Amino acid sequence: MSDNPTPAGNNEDSPEFNPERHTQEIRHSQVSARVPEGVSRGVFSTGAVVLQGGHEFILDFLLRISTPQQVVARVVLPIGVVPQMIRALRDNLTNYENRFGTPIIPTPLPPAVTGSSESINVGAGIDTPESEQSASSVADSVSGAAAGGAGVVGETRTPEPGNEETSKTSEASETKSSPVESAQKPPSAEELYDELKLPDEMLYGAYANAVRIGHSATEFSFDFITTFFPRSCVSARVHL
Repeated sequence: MSDNPTPAGNNEDSPEFNPERHTQEIRHSQVSARVPEGVSRGVFSTGAVVLQGGHEFILDFLLRISTPQQVVARVVLPIGVVPQMIRALRDNLTNYENRFGTPIIPTPLPPAVTGSSESINVGAGIDTPESEQSASSVADSVSGAAAGGAGVVGETRTPEPGNEETSKTSEASETKSSPVESAQKPPSAEELYDELKLPDEMLYGAYANAVRIGHSATEFSFDFITTFFPRSCVSARVHL
């Protein structure tokens, strides 16, 4: 007999020992990923909301150009994948700028002065009826009248002494109203999601541990991928 205890690795009575259990290393190629038929077409999005959890990031892609506004895709990413995605997005944006130039964000034009009908004709060969033309000319002549008398649209005239107080009052009211408009706060998360349609089948989201980003001249495409054995697969595809 021996006083030395038997090592646990050689003890058949040990719960950790199982002669039928074995481990091995596998080689998994991540060069390509399968694209399921239901994901291949992708979804179009006009923006995204990023939610941070304790162990993951949630990306909610929104479509807000139609009613009801809705969440078109929800993607769940591990925290370690997010910095990689940011670097890949920056590289794609640099490549885009080198090829197409800096993206230009359109800005809305100020509202134009129209006639009483407020109609806009687009295309050649569409004439405005005579009644509307006369109404437009009358409206323009009235709107072009300044405080001191008749004037042309866009013409600046010095108001008469009796009307200075009225002009100052109107300017003060415009000055007071502009800070209120500029100080509008964005909606809270609760208010935003109250307006959004989030289907029940999308509440749990689509998991991904890799991201592939591509672009064309007009949009960026995001493929969110699961790199699981035996085949990587695209779990969500979003076009922005």
